[in-house]
Amino acid sequence: MFYLSAMTNIQSIRKALGKNVRRFREEAGLTQEALAEKLGFSTSHIANIEGGKTGISDEILANLCNLFNKKPAEIYNEPDTDFAIDKKLTAAINDSVKKAFQNSYDDISKEILRQVSNAITVRGYSERRRER
Repeated sequence: MFYLSAMTNIQSIRKALGKNVRRFREEAGLTQEALAEKLGFSTSHIANIEGGKTGISDEILANLCNLFNKKPAEIYNEPDTDFAIDKKLTAAINDSVKKAFQNSYDDISKEILRQVSNAITVRGYSERRRER
């Protein structure tokens, strides 16, 4: 029984690892061939890692972390874990802040234009009055 449970855990770890390696590789604009060349492996070995069929050594983990500028936990985390949720929340908060600032910027710009327009109108009215 324990063996079967351990296999399931190993498989889920390898699947998460594979998904992340593929995602980070694609984000870096690398093909499997290019990644294999950088790591000194065959393309089929990279395909096996990405497919969750094989794990990686500590040395490969370190190389992937350095190559993708990621922490080991990011390489192994399942995409739907708290880490991924934190990233999604951060992105959503950043979008909300950008929208709020954009709205404030638009409001301020409109107010400045209104005040400048009023000042020009008042100045023009005053100048016309003096001319009479």
